[in-house]
Amino acid sequence: MHYLYCLAFIALAACGASEPVPPALAHYISAQEALAADDFDEAHNALQNLAQHADPALESLVQNAARGADITAVRAAFKPLSEEMIKGEIPDGYVRAYCSMADNDAGAHWIQRDQPRLMNPYFGATMLHCGVFKD
Repeated sequence: MHYLYCLAFIALAACGASEPVPPALAHYISAQEALAADDFDEAHNALQNLAQHADPALESLVQNAARGADITAVRAAFKPLSEEMIKGEIPDGYVRAYCSMADNDAGAHWIQRDQPRLMNPYFGATMLHCGVFKD
């Protein structure tokens, strides 16, 4: 099986494909997109998956977010998690974003896919495109 992964990586590199997304970032993005879509269940699942791949330094933040009883609690816990996540290197295809109105106007950052429109995880459909790109 390891041999197949090596071949796949070599094939992608030869074709000029970008580096694979780290699993922790992939699960974080799934949570961010679910929160933007107001999907509590999917956000909860993504955060539970993230807990299995998160760096030990993020473990308590991820667990806190995953334990949120409702989407409001998950969004509140997503802010400190995001603040730590944005300190790391952001791979190509992803950007940092910021909404000054999140967290009762204290503001909050997040990472999302590099696309033309913001997908705000803190407000969902209420103010889906509120914020600015930071990269």
